[in-house]
Amino acid sequence: MSAPLHMLLVDDDPASLHLVGRFVETEGFHVSTARNAEEAERMALETHPHLVIADVVLPGKDGFALLARLKEKLPQTEVILLTGHASVERAVDAIRDGACDYIEKPVDRARLVAALRKAKQQIALRLENLDLRGRLDAQAREMLVGQSEPIAEIRKTIERVASGNMSVFIEGESGTGKEIAAEMLHRLGVRAREQLVKVSCAAIPENLLESEMFGYEKGAFTGATQARAGKFEFAHQGTLFLDEIGEMSTGLQAKLLRVLQDGQFSRLGGNEMRTVDVRVVCATNVEVEKAIAAGKFREDLFYRLNVVRLRMPPLRDRLDDVPLLAAHFLGRFRKRMNVEELQISPGALQKLQGHSWPGNVRELANAIERAVALHRGPVIEAVDFDFGSKVRPVSKGTPSLTFELGTSLEKVEDQMIRAAMDACGGDKEKAASMLGISSRTIYRKLGESGN
Repeated sequence: MSAPLHMLLVDDDPASLHLVGRFVETEGFHVSTARNAEEAERMALETHPHLVIADVVLPGKDGFALLARLKEKLPQTEVILLTGHASVERAVDAIRDGACDYIEKPVDRARLVAALRKAKQQIALRLENLDLRGRLDAQAREMLVGQSEPIAEIRKTIERVASGNMSVFIEGESGTGKEIAAEMLHRLGVRAREQLVKVSCAAIPENLLESEMFGYEKGAFTGATQARAGKFEFAHQGTLFLDEIGEMSTGLQAKLLRVLQDGQFSRLGGNEMRTVDVRVVCATNVEVEKAIAAGKFREDLFYRLNVVRLRMPPLRDRLDDVPLLAAHFLGRFRKRMNVEELQISPGALQKLQGHSWPGNVRELANAIERAVALHRGPVIEAVDFDFGSKVRPVSKGTPSLTFELGTSLEKVEDQMIRAAMDACGGDKEKAASMLGISSRTIYRKLGESGN
């Protein structure tokens, strides 16, 4: 450590202050002194010392009382207690109450130096953890790229509520970054050391979603040859992200509501009640009020989930962020494809800012990735982005394609889905609407083809 560590020495004996102070300074500490617990507490709250060494016997409050106050107010501060009447019981009490060490007076220099070095190791570890946490927090804050007012407000809201345990309801079109917002909430929160477990309610067939979320017991259904924990159990003390919750059946919504109310559930096919501590964050691209009115979403569940509501803005409403996002994705893909020198021209950026981005940020990421993969020189130019070449829907709302006689139905379906996905900038919900099928069908078909 380059800067000296700050230590507060507390003793009403001037001789002891002088002697111990000299020993401590040789170990690289900057020393301040106090004569009683009240003065020491005031100084500690003002200066936040790395270490406090306090005599147990002090005027007024004793060293144990000071230890308790410091651990309450400054839990990162290490404390060593000194006593003229050492005993095993008192030493055990001191360590149990949070002291780093407990030393008998008169102080033996070798014993004190050993205690100081032990304390320095603990301090170094704490500082390293704080630095790591700070860097992780900084990285998390950079997950939502952009400086426009809409995204800045979203970022501020996330930072305000991340440390709580309340449920968060994220709305927005597909591709706007709802999952990234959920990850940022988790990583900035008190549950960051635990798991963020993700469930895509649209990608899992309805008849399997309940067992995926709550688990099942052996024999619960045909093929259940052994018990299996569900996502709620995996997310215990962490965060559960329910993506596209608008696709969940109302029956399963009722069971979810019960878990949110009391933190308990039973696995499919079982009777044992299991208790979990989970923060739930959910996302949807449907207009939830319309879904409630249509009877597709439970109003009581919505009120339980909607403690904090985030609306992710579409990219067309924050086009000023396109250059920053383009630079972000360019950096990601040129590193992945080992083309570190590749740049993007001002003309190309201008063209990107002029596009309406129906697929939002996801479509922009796909466009940058395609341009990097197909680049023809050291600079990506405007001509490398050809938005007009995408398949457009004809009057009936389906992509216009031609097929050779004899093409299998499976191949026709696959090409139709891919054409619709391309036309919608990768937005599965819009592609499903265009084709007149459910988004579950698209997830299933793409899964079957390995994509």
